[in-house]
Amino acid sequence: MNPPLTEILRPKECNEIIGQDHLCGETGVIKESIDKKIPISFVLWGEPGCGKTSIIEIYLKNQTGEILKVTGSTFNLKEAKLFCEKGEKLLKFNGTPSFIFIDEIHRLNKAQQDLFLRYLEKGTIFLVGATTENPSFELNKALISRVKIFTLNPLNKEATHKILKNGVAYLEKNRKMKFDKEIIEFLYSIYGSDVRSAINSLDFISKKNVKGKITVKKIKKFVSEQKTFYDKKGESHYNIISALHKSIRNSDINSSLYWLARMLVAGEDRKYILRRLIRITAEDIGLADPKALEIAINSFKAFEIIGEPEGDIFLFYTTVYLSLAPKSNSIYKAEIKSKRIAKKTSHEPIPIHLRNPETKLMKEEGYGEGYKYAHDFKEKTTSMETIPKELSALSLYFPDNMGFEKQILQRYNYWKKLKESLKKEK
Repeated sequence: MNPPLTEILRPKECNEIIGQDHLCGETGVIKESIDKKIPISFVLWGEPGCGKTSIIEIYLKNQTGEILKVTGSTFNLKEAKLFCEKGEKLLKFNGTPSFIFIDEIHRLNKAQQDLFLRYLEKGTIFLVGATTENPSFELNKALISRVKIFTLNPLNKEATHKILKNGVAYLEKNRKMKFDKEIIEFLYSIYGSDVRSAINSLDFISKKNVKGKITVKKIKKFVSEQKTFYDKKGESHYNIISALHKSIRNSDINSSLYWLARMLVAGEDRKYILRRLIRITAEDIGLADPKALEIAINSFKAFEIIGEPEGDIFLFYTTVYLSLAPKSNSIYKAEIKSKRIAKKTSHEPIPIHLRNPETKLMKEEGYGEGYKYAHDFKEKTTSMETIPKELSALSLYFPDNMGFEKQILQRYNYWKKLKESLKKEK
């Protein structure tokens, strides 16, 4: 029986890794660790099929010492502890460190991760791991501080094509198959940078009795539906909503629609997206276009009435409007500055004339004394101070000169000048 094509094509030397030169090229950290025989503990973080396991296998192949390979999903704490204790003895008697490789290391719980801390600190054990999840979220800070985190780049089109060409060449030479050259581009369109899935599909096709030259038309039924590269609970969930938000902020309509569509076709929670769109109306548009908030909230309600997929149109409706709306972050800046100042000055007493005289004792203490009711005055405002004296010069909000906020700026200046004149009269 033929071995899996992924194993046949697995690189045998570090410098054969395609697309990860920052780690495995001539000046790469892992290449240097192998060449200089200096073992290191590290975790490789990257999307599926970008070479994590290949790099680790090559790294371990070039080490001297005991090696334990486990997966996070079937991790046995007792087995790992016994291995670490044995590693302590081996290091003591012959100076040889031991290595443990944990695939899907993000699946380990806190107690399982904590097991390695003491051994890593002493250099008894060198830990290498692979994960598709952001280590910042999935690994303990104590463990992260004891290992190096290396991020693998998604394989670009050139690297992916090169690996697929190697697979096709092997099959044509060793299994007497003939492929149309369009096959490689077709597989790339399906699997993108997940080269392992693409190679597995080639392997699967090679085991089917496909007659004559293998064309795209012949293999479509053997290949998975187009893969969506999105994890609703992981890194891409946050990265793409961030890309959408920043595209709208930058008034890039095409980018905004693209990132929105990426989330929708991946099955993202529509209400999650709509909530972010509502937030954008205040953070990045503000009073430059007050109607933006109304549109975003009405789209949320409309989606609730219609549901998906027909209701998806309201997300596009809102995204287009927000992208093209005038932008202002003056409200957002006011929020941040106000909270910061409030936190620092929470000890400042409330001016006594602003306090409610709820009881007889409060009245006797002067609560509410000197308060001026704005509606009793012609200008509908007074020279009365409504902020602690020490903060009287504070300025927390200033409108931009964008869209409707031009009118807000006129109002702002009107009240400011009126109050200044009233204080002078006083």
